[in-house]
Amino acid sequence: MYFLPSVNMDYYVKNGLFENQLIEWCRQFCGETRAFLDIGAHTGTYSISLANYCREVYSFEPQRDTFYALCGGVALSQLSNVSCYNVGLGAEHQVGEQQLHIVSMDGGGSTMHPQSQEVMKTETIEIRTLDSYKIQNVGFIKMDVEENELFVLYGALQTLEQSGYPPIVFESNTGDNTPLFDYLRNVLSYKVINIGGCDNMYLASRD
Repeated sequence: MYFLPSVNMDYYVKNGLFENQLIEWCRQFCGETRAFLDIGAHTGTYSISLANYCREVYSFEPQRDTFYALCGGVALSQLSNVSCYNVGLGAEHQVGEQQLHIVSMDGGGSTMHPQSQEVMKTETIEIRTLDSYKIQNVGFIKMDVEENELFVLYGALQTLEQSGYPPIVFESNTGDNTPLFDYLRNVLSYKVINIGGCDNMYLASRD
Protein backbone atom coordinates (compact mmCIF):
# COMPACT_ATOMS: atom_id res chain seq x y z
CA MET A 1 0.00 0.00 0.00
CA TYR A 2 1.20 3.49 -0.84
CA PHE A 3 0.46 7.01 0.37
CA LEU A 4 0.60 9.04 -2.84
CA PRO A 5 0.44 12.83 -3.39
CA SER A 6 -3.14 13.81 -4.18
CA VAL A 7 -1.98 16.40 -6.72
CA ASN A 8 -0.91 13.51 -8.99
CA MET A 9 -3.91 11.26 -8.42
CA ASP A 10 -5.27 11.54 -11.97
CA TYR A 11 -1.96 10.22 -13.27
CA TYR A 12 -1.93 7.30 -10.83
CA VAL A 13 -5.48 6.31 -11.77
CA LYS A 14 -4.65 6.29 -15.48
CA ASN A 15 -1.06 5.02 -15.45
CA GLY A 16 -0.22 3.46 -12.09
CA LEU A 17 2.90 4.36 -10.12
CA PHE A 18 5.50 6.73 -11.48
CA GLU A 19 8.42 4.73 -12.94
CA ASN A 20 6.53 1.46 -12.44
CA GLN A 21 8.35 -0.25 -15.33
CA LEU A 22 11.71 0.96 -14.02
CA ILE A 23 10.90 -0.34 -10.54
CA GLU A 24 10.08 -3.76 -11.98
CA TRP A 25 13.32 -3.70 -14.00
CA CYS A 26 15.26 -2.99 -10.79
CA ARG A 27 14.09 -6.27 -9.27
CA GLN A 28 16.99 -8.00 -11.04
CA PHE A 29 19.46 -6.23 -8.73
CA CYS A 30 17.75 -7.28 -5.51
CA GLY A 31 18.73 -10.32 -3.49
CA GLU A 32 17.07 -12.10 -0.58
CA THR A 33 20.35 -12.09 1.34
CA ARG A 34 21.34 -8.49 0.67
CA ALA A 35 20.22 -4.98 1.59
CA PHE A 36 18.64 -2.36 -0.68
CA LEU A 37 19.28 1.34 -0.08
CA ASP A 38 16.59 3.76 -1.26
CA ILE A 39 18.27 7.16 -1.06
CA GLY A 40 15.69 9.84 -1.72
CA ALA A 41 12.82 7.44 -1.10
CA HIS A 42 9.98 9.97 -1.51
CA THR A 43 6.76 8.18 -0.47
CA GLY A 44 8.30 4.74 -0.87
CA THR A 45 7.32 3.40 -4.27
CA TYR A 46 10.71 1.71 -4.70
CA SER A 47 11.07 0.70 -1.05
CA ILE A 48 7.63 -0.87 -0.74
CA SER A 49 7.62 -2.47 -4.19
CA LEU A 50 11.04 -4.11 -3.79
CA ALA A 51 10.97 -4.98 -0.08
CA ASN A 52 9.86 -8.58 -0.60
CA TYR A 53 12.87 -9.22 -2.85
CA CYS A 54 15.51 -8.00 -0.37
CA ARG A 55 16.75 -8.98 3.07
CA GLU A 56 16.44 -5.41 4.34
CA VAL A 57 15.54 -2.00 2.95
CA TYR A 58 16.95 1.26 4.29
CA SER A 59 14.88 4.24 3.12
CA PHE A 60 16.17 7.80 3.46
CA GLU A 61 13.80 10.76 2.95
CA PRO A 62 14.59 14.21 4.41
CA GLN A 63 11.36 16.13 3.67
CA ARG A 64 9.11 15.77 6.70
CA ASP A 65 5.64 15.36 5.18
CA THR A 66 6.94 13.04 2.47
CA PHE A 67 8.70 10.98 5.14
CA TYR A 68 5.42 10.59 7.05
CA ALA A 69 3.78 9.25 3.87
CA LEU A 70 6.69 6.83 3.44
CA CYS A 71 6.27 5.54 6.99
CA GLY A 72 2.51 5.21 6.56
CA GLY A 73 2.87 3.14 3.42
CA VAL A 74 5.45 0.86 5.04
CA ALA A 75 3.24 0.40 8.12
CA LEU A 76 0.08 -0.36 6.13
CA SER A 77 2.03 -2.78 3.95
CA GLN A 78 3.18 -4.57 7.14
CA LEU A 79 6.80 -4.61 6.01
CA SER A 80 9.01 -5.49 8.96
CA ASN A 81 12.24 -5.36 6.93
CA VAL A 82 12.03 -1.68 5.95
CA SER A 83 13.74 0.96 8.11
CA CYS A 84 12.90 4.61 7.40
CA TYR A 85 15.12 7.59 8.23
CA ASN A 86 14.06 11.23 8.17
CA VAL A 87 17.48 12.43 7.04
CA GLY A 88 19.27 13.40 3.86
CA LEU A 89 22.57 11.84 2.88
CA GLY A 90 25.62 13.74 1.78
CA ALA A 91 29.31 14.40 2.20
CA GLU A 92 31.20 14.97 5.43
CA HIS A 93 31.27 18.76 4.93
CA GLN A 94 27.45 18.80 4.63
CA VAL A 95 26.79 16.94 7.89
CA GLY A 96 24.47 18.79 10.26
CA GLU A 97 21.51 21.05 9.54
CA GLN A 98 20.87 22.22 5.99
CA GLN A 99 18.08 24.06 4.23
CA LEU A 100 15.89 22.07 1.85
CA HIS A 101 14.20 24.08 -0.92
CA ILE A 102 10.72 22.68 -1.62
CA VAL A 103 9.58 23.39 -5.17
CA SER A 104 6.44 21.30 -5.71
CA MET A 105 3.24 20.19 -3.98
CA ASP A 106 4.07 16.49 -4.42
CA GLY A 107 7.43 16.66 -2.64
CA GLY A 108 9.39 15.91 -5.79
CA GLY A 109 12.35 18.04 -6.82
CA SER A 110 13.19 19.29 -3.33
CA THR A 111 16.88 20.14 -3.15
CA MET A 112 19.60 21.79 -1.08
CA HIS A 113 21.08 23.34 -4.20
CA PRO A 114 20.13 26.61 -5.95
CA GLN A 115 17.23 26.22 -8.36
CA SER A 116 15.82 28.12 -11.30
CA GLN A 117 12.36 26.98 -10.17
CA GLU A 118 10.30 29.03 -7.75
CA VAL A 119 10.83 27.88 -4.17
CA MET A 120 7.53 27.34 -2.32
CA LYS A 121 9.10 27.07 1.13
CA THR A 122 12.22 25.89 2.93
CA GLU A 123 12.65 23.27 5.62
CA THR A 124 15.54 22.55 7.95
CA ILE A 125 16.76 18.98 7.53
CA GLU A 126 19.50 16.79 8.99
CA ILE A 127 22.33 15.54 6.78
CA ARG A 128 24.46 12.49 7.58
CA THR A 129 26.90 10.39 5.58
CA LEU A 130 25.86 6.93 4.48
CA ASP A 131 29.06 5.56 6.05
CA SER A 132 27.88 6.74 9.48
CA TYR A 133 25.15 4.07 9.40
CA LYS A 134 27.66 1.22 8.91
CA ILE A 135 25.23 -0.78 6.78
CA GLN A 136 26.65 -4.13 5.69
CA ASN A 137 26.09 -6.33 2.65
CA VAL A 138 24.45 -3.79 0.35
CA GLY A 139 23.34 -5.39 -2.90
CA PHE A 140 21.65 -2.49 -4.69
CA ILE A 141 21.28 1.29 -4.38
CA LYS A 142 18.73 3.63 -5.90
CA MET A 143 19.65 7.30 -5.58
CA ASP A 144 17.44 10.29 -6.44
CA VAL A 145 18.60 13.30 -4.45
CA GLU A 146 18.26 16.28 -6.81
CA GLU A 147 21.86 17.14 -7.70
CA ASN A 148 23.39 15.90 -4.43
CA GLU A 149 24.32 12.50 -5.86
CA LEU A 150 28.06 13.22 -6.04
CA PHE A 151 28.14 14.32 -2.40
CA VAL A 152 26.26 11.18 -1.32
CA LEU A 153 29.00 9.14 -2.97
CA TYR A 154 31.70 11.15 -1.16
CA GLY A 155 30.11 10.05 2.11
CA ALA A 156 29.60 6.44 1.07
CA LEU A 157 33.08 5.19 0.16
CA GLN A 158 33.44 2.71 3.02
CA THR A 159 29.95 1.30 2.47
CA LEU A 160 30.56 0.85 -1.25
CA GLU A 161 33.92 -0.82 -0.75
CA GLN A 162 32.74 -3.17 1.99
CA SER A 163 29.78 -4.26 -0.14
CA GLY A 164 31.84 -4.90 -3.27
CA TYR A 165 30.60 -1.83 -5.18
CA PRO A 166 26.95 -2.76 -5.78
CA PRO A 167 25.00 -1.47 -8.80
CA ILE A 168 23.50 2.01 -8.47
CA VAL A 169 20.45 3.31 -10.32
CA PHE A 170 20.44 7.09 -10.12
CA GLU A 171 18.80 10.18 -11.52
CA SER A 172 20.65 12.98 -13.24
CA ASN A 173 18.56 15.80 -14.68
CA THR A 174 21.66 17.67 -15.80
CA GLY A 175 22.60 16.49 -19.26
CA ASP A 176 26.30 17.29 -18.79
CA ASN A 177 26.89 16.31 -15.15
CA THR A 178 30.59 15.71 -15.78
CA PRO A 179 31.82 15.68 -12.14
CA LEU A 180 29.34 12.95 -11.11
CA PHE A 181 29.93 10.74 -14.15
CA ASP A 182 33.71 11.20 -14.01
CA TYR A 183 33.77 10.28 -10.31
CA LEU A 184 31.74 7.12 -10.91
CA ARG A 185 33.91 6.06 -13.85
CA ASN A 186 37.39 7.24 -12.93
CA VAL A 187 37.42 7.01 -9.13
CA LEU A 188 34.91 4.23 -8.36
CA SER A 189 35.55 2.25 -11.60
CA TYR A 190 31.88 1.94 -12.50
CA LYS A 191 30.55 1.70 -16.02
CA VAL A 192 27.67 4.14 -16.51
CA ILE A 193 24.88 3.72 -19.07
CA ASN A 194 21.62 5.49 -19.72
CA ILE A 195 18.62 3.29 -18.93
CA GLY A 196 16.55 2.77 -22.06
CA GLY A 197 13.27 4.66 -22.10
CA CYS A 198 14.37 6.99 -19.26
CA ASP A 199 15.96 10.27 -20.31
CA ASN A 200 17.31 11.07 -16.85
CA MET A 201 17.95 7.67 -15.23
CA TYR A 202 21.28 5.83 -15.30
CA LEU A 203 22.81 2.56 -14.16
CA ALA A 204 26.29 2.47 -12.65
CA SER A 205 27.62 -1.07 -12.52
CA ARG A 206 30.94 -2.89 -12.40
CA ASP A 207 29.55 -5.87 -14.37
